[in-house]
Amino acid sequence: MSVASTPLFKLTRITADAVIKDAPGKIWAIQLDGGTDDSSLVFHNDVDDASDNTEVISIVAPCTTETTSGRSSVFIDYTSLGGIAFDTGIYVNWTGTAAVGYVWTS
Repeated sequence: MSVASTPLFKLTRITADAVIKDAPGKIWAIQLDGGTDDSSLVFHNDVDDASDNTEVISIVAPCTTETTSGRSSVFIDYTSLGGIAFDTGIYVNWTGTAAVGYVWTS
């Protein structure tokens, strides 16, 4: 038995709005490390930031306290669901001071 030499998933670091994949694909997992204020990632089934695209997934890493901003993280694993399919492409809108997101795709 041989093991594939290519990775099963592509890991992309997100620090701004971006096209994650310009063809159909799947999201397998998402991690959002919040910055100094509420942070979010909104994934669209499209290859640009046009307003006519479909929002598929949205996640938020809220501040950890009411009076001061604190860092928080969110990790969501979709592998047990077979991934989340995008039939056009994967575009992400990113918000949050000093926030960093990671997405695993195929």
